[in-house]
Amino acid sequence: MINEAADGVIQELKGSPTDLARLVEAVRGRPLHVVDISAEAILRWRNDDPYLWKRVLEWLTVMDVEVNVS
Repeated sequence: MINEAADGVIQELKGSPTDLARLVEAVRGRPLHVVDISAEAILRWRNDDPYLWKRVLEWLTVMDVEVNVS
């Protein structure tokens, strides 16, 4: 299920100016329950592509991945 869901999100991320696809790939590659993300990265994603950041955050929630802001 995680791979199919990740594929859908990655498709949405194609052409995005962000590096959010790397985050999705990292979680897909080794299913994590917690992901540490810097506050700077979150701010950048929220500014560069707020829709896709929200989409990735929703995907992380559905996949039961907790986000720790560092």
